[in-house]
Amino acid sequence: MKDDGPKVIHVNFSPAQIDPVYFPQLDVVGDIATSIHRLCEALQPQDHWDFSYFYRVKEEVKTRLSKYSDDERFPILPQSAVHIIREELDEDGILTLDNGVYKVWFARNYPCYQNNSLLLDNALATMGAGLPSAMLAKLINPDRKVISVCGDGGFMMNSQEMETAVRLGLDMVVIILNDSAYGMIKWKQEGMGFNNFGLDYNNPDFVKYAESYGATGHRPTSHIEFRKVLAQALESKGVHLIDLAVDYSLNHSILNEGLKEKICIL
Repeated sequence: MKDDGPKVIHVNFSPAQIDPVYFPQLDVVGDIATSIHRLCEALQPQDHWDFSYFYRVKEEVKTRLSKYSDDERFPILPQSAVHIIREELDEDGILTLDNGVYKVWFARNYPCYQNNSLLLDNALATMGAGLPSAMLAKLINPDRKVISVCGDGGFMMNSQEMETAVRLGLDMVVIILNDSAYGMIKWKQEGMGFNNFGLDYNNPDFVKYAESYGATGHRPTSHIEFRKVLAQALESKGVHLIDLAVDYSLNHSILNEGLKEKICIL
């Protein structure tokens, strides 16, 4: 798509929606099955596959997206939060996500080692799904550790289910990535060149909020303390809520400008 980069053929029932990142050279509009069949007929058979190109792409993307994963600044960067959660959660542990801009970082940077160990509502992107998803995951898999990662906005849309989790005696951890804003919409507005409008708000004291339901609340104030608190919470009984301040200031430069510059880098 980029000058001197790979040529892209878009195959779909409808024409491609052209944007600064996706602009295929050729549109094949029509029945997808028929189009693919015709393309296959035009391909020259070969007796082996050379995957070296894909491995180079994989390593480049992995290196680029894992940048800042060991950054120790606080409020914490989402890349660092993903890294710590992956290291502290067992390989068979279950992570559920609510919907927010942090989901982009988990989708890119969080490796899964077992099927159905990362659960998220990625189609309709319903806010408020993270906490109840974790509760059900724990009920079905009582012997596996479960973490729910929510934004402050999404958490408050279903936060009353903390009472249910406590009443059912579930052992689970809820991490709130707190930026006192609707971070996903803020990121999209910035990417479109708009000013931030109507997205910032005040939150309750999440530690006291958790305690009011009979859960245990934590508010780490450093990168190191977050790792320590998370490790302890995963080994403890009951519902633990971690109010974690997050810094999304690099989202636009990395996810918008950075990817736009490096698209089809290989």
